[in-house]
Amino acid sequence: MAYDAHCLACPYFQQRHLQAELMTSRNSPPVELEPHGSPILLVFQAPGSMEWDAGKPIQPTKRRGGTAGVRIHNSWKRVGKARDDFDIINAVQCFPGNYGGRDLTPMTDAKTCCARRLNVILEQGHYRKIIAFGDVAFEMINSLTSASGINPCSIQAAHPNSGTSNSTLDSLW
Repeated sequence: MAYDAHCLACPYFQQRHLQAELMTSRNSPPVELEPHGSPILLVFQAPGSMEWDAGKPIQPTKRRGGTAGVRIHNSWKRVGKARDDFDIINAVQCFPGNYGGRDLTPMTDAKTCCARRLNVILEQGHYRKIIAFGDVAFEMINSLTSASGINPCSIQAAHPNSGTSNSTLDSLW
């Protein structure tokens, strides 16, 4: 699913909010669902710069200001899981930009537009469990599942860089 009708009102549509050096040259800018046919959906807030470059959610890249992807991948290794064991998506599918080396929190209008896209994915998937990392992801998932009557087990997890212990992270899977 590339840009669609839900994206037209989004402040991130066609990357107009980004400086030229942060724009991606991929044909389909939104970092969309990575489907593996799993009954477990992992939902992250929004792509960071590494995910934006790669076009895939949660990358195991260590950089200044963030190691969330590395922590997630290390946790999977510790418990015998792999990326293919999960469907993975960002609640907001376009990179919100960054300031001072930190990724920005997605704008409300972007969350509204992406909620429509995310709702389609939730309705099409048959998820038994949804793990939402961070407040933005959890609020969007909670709102969508409550409104639609979809009733998976939803778990609010702290952002992997927010001081979450390895044992807490490992217990999520």
